[in-house]
Amino acid sequence: MQNLKKYGTNYICVLSLLVLILFGCTGKQGTEALSPEKGAQASGSGWEMEYYSNQESYSDTASSRFNTRVLRLRSDTLTVSRWFKKVNIRPYATYKVSGLIKTKGVSGENRNSGAGFRLGKFDITNDTIFTGDTDWTYVEMEFRSGGEDSFMIECILGKNGKAQGEVSFDNIVLEEVSARVLKPEVTINTEKKKEPMSPYLYGQFIEHMGKGIYGGIWAEMLRDRKFYYPPGTKGSPWTTNADTTAIFTDSSKTYSRGNIPGINITGGKWKLTQDGLALEAGKKYAGRLVFRAGKNVEKVGVSLSSGKEEEEQILELTGHGFVKIPFEVMAKSDTEQGKLSIAFYGNDKVTLAAVSLMPDDHVRGFRPDVLELMKQLDAPVYRWPGGNFVSGYDWKDGIGDPDTRPTKYERAWKGLEYNDVGAHEFMELCSMLGAEANVAVNTGLGTAAMAVEEVTYFNGDTLTAMGKLRAENGHPEPYDVKLWAVGNEMFGDWQLGHMPVEAYVKKHNEVAGAMWNTDPDIELIAVGFPGKWNDMMYENCSDSMTYISEHFYRQDWHAGGLLTHVRQIPDAIREIAEEHRRCREEIPQLKGRDIKIALDEWNYWYGPHVFGLLGTRYFLRDALGIAAGFNEFSRQSDIYYMANYAQTVNVIGAIKTTKTDSWMEGTGLALKMYRKYFGTHPVSVSGAPEPLDVAATLSEDGKTLSISVINATGQEYPLKIKPETLKLPEKGKQIRLGGKGDMVYNTEDYKNNIYISEKEVRLSDHTVNVPAESACIYLFQVQEIKNLGASP
Repeated sequence: MQNLKKYGTNYICVLSLLVLILFGCTGKQGTEALSPEKGAQASGSGWEMEYYSNQESYSDTASSRFNTRVLRLRSDTLTVSRWFKKVNIRPYATYKVSGLIKTKGVSGENRNSGAGFRLGKFDITNDTIFTGDTDWTYVEMEFRSGGEDSFMIECILGKNGKAQGEVSFDNIVLEEVSARVLKPEVTINTEKKKEPMSPYLYGQFIEHMGKGIYGGIWAEMLRDRKFYYPPGTKGSPWTTNADTTAIFTDSSKTYSRGNIPGINITGGKWKLTQDGLALEAGKKYAGRLVFRAGKNVEKVGVSLSSGKEEEEQILELTGHGFVKIPFEVMAKSDTEQGKLSIAFYGNDKVTLAAVSLMPDDHVRGFRPDVLELMKQLDAPVYRWPGGNFVSGYDWKDGIGDPDTRPTKYERAWKGLEYNDVGAHEFMELCSMLGAEANVAVNTGLGTAAMAVEEVTYFNGDTLTAMGKLRAENGHPEPYDVKLWAVGNEMFGDWQLGHMPVEAYVKKHNEVAGAMWNTDPDIELIAVGFPGKWNDMMYENCSDSMTYISEHFYRQDWHAGGLLTHVRQIPDAIREIAEEHRRCREEIPQLKGRDIKIALDEWNYWYGPHVFGLLGTRYFLRDALGIAAGFNEFSRQSDIYYMANYAQTVNVIGAIKTTKTDSWMEGTGLALKMYRKYFGTHPVSVSGAPEPLDVAATLSEDGKTLSISVINATGQEYPLKIKPETLKLPEKGKQIRLGGKGDMVYNTEDYKNNIYISEKEVRLSDHTVNVPAESACIYLFQVQEIKNLGASP
């Protein structure tokens, strides 16, 4: 939420806490006066408004019964406006909120809309809507906090629909009525097992946007290396000594599939320079230059500067058609502002197609440091190339010689797509990581014919036209990609080619049918979205899908408590599962079918964009939420087939990079830890774990019991574990994800602020002490367990 002080003095209200609520283990009750007090400052009050709220909303002393300032909302047009305050509370407690409300001329757009109070996500007993003219009226509301440790008190004009008029609020008080004494205890029954967890729940997602690929995974150092923008013009990272009006555009496509620049040199030299390169002393850099030069171009030179001007390296000219000349340069010092310069000498025509520069230690074009971190994630599947990106993507732009591939303006995220990473590079990446590919096809602006050609290119033999083309591009053997996503988020009006679901079901069936006619062995993931969209997809397309997708992202638009923040992820996973269980019960076309969920995008998405477009920073609280997600996946293992964390590098990423370094975010550490240590066979956990989140699994061989415990509170809790069907050994191992405070995060200089640690633990009276603000997996070696069931 935005700070009120940014939006002018009209929003300044005077508010302060009169009595602090009492929290702790004693169960004491307390009250908190939440009304604005005369003489306090807005910055300390805790009351906020959205920046878009009506400018006539303010607080003043008019008609106050307590000589305090009151919260007021006023509008002469229909609106939705509110004051709200974030309040910390005790979980698993009962609370009462009371306050005064006064209205003048309030009317709503429907009979149920007007003014009133709201308590965030909690249901209110004795809920009342106020309309018309009312004098000060006392309102009392009660709610149970459940597993939440924070909520919002909201004072609203426009409750249950838009409203107009004037409303004032005063003397708002929060009172704790009662609270449970929490003594977490669970019973584990290894003979009550759910379906094994799919390994694909640890999948990853890569989309062409921001610094996910270029500036992240891919080792290319140069921007706009194929000159989408003419050098020296606005948007170009290249400076030049030439008059930019003399630079022409070659759109003949005789070499490149995109437009490329050229010039008739008249002054004896054409020089181009790109700066901002991160260089390391003594490191070699491999480059290549692609151009065509007239016979009167005498020589070509390249130089790499890491502070002072370096000696120019002269390249040997061979022929006068397009030539591709490799070169190698070395940095003499460390710098973030290195420069690559290219100079053509003589007086003749030069057409410049491409230039490339990569650190000499790149691995088939990929950064070795990022590859190593991706290997630690050990994801079994990667979804590619999008995302919103795919709905405008022509996959053929990403095949063939990378220097001839066109650079295009990408409409989904409004950036340049260099097409240096395409089908072959992605499959090479999957091979290096030991992961399967999940390829998404374009059902936005794309057609069934495009999808058929793409499937044939990946999977067809060389007797097909596309299979032959794949072989000509360096890979004779089919890739045999099994998992295919039929489109992305076509329910959203932000999607290129979006259409109503009534039309899209026809397009899905057309594309899916054509893909299956091409390769009957592939598995198809349909686009899903809760509600009408899912109903229509299931009713009309259930025979044209293997799985159905869902996406979710969670923000910090809640009241701010750690428990509340963390539980957003497992709540979302459970709610999506419940949505599809509803569909299975209500939709006849699903009778006898087992169409599982492919959650091919899930994550938190908020916070500062430090690493480029959507390059959000993640905190320990986010890592705990991702860990809690795997607890919920274990509880819903019968209905989830795949989950792809979105995304891998920089863009809402598990891994973050600078130009020369990389590290794992806390969310990435959670993925790594659960992939390595959490078992595959969920078993029954019952009892009263609150406020902890507890799940248990057995390893595939049945010899290791993994107990995952998320403690999203600020205190250590003893957890009593009562095994019902086996005896736990006295000794075990604790794998802990933690840090000093839930808002700590990893950086380039401090890569272990959030960390994974291991230590031996001993059970004392079947009890382990679970550290505050942590996700722990407790491992115990157990005796043989019968009736384990099949593994995935």
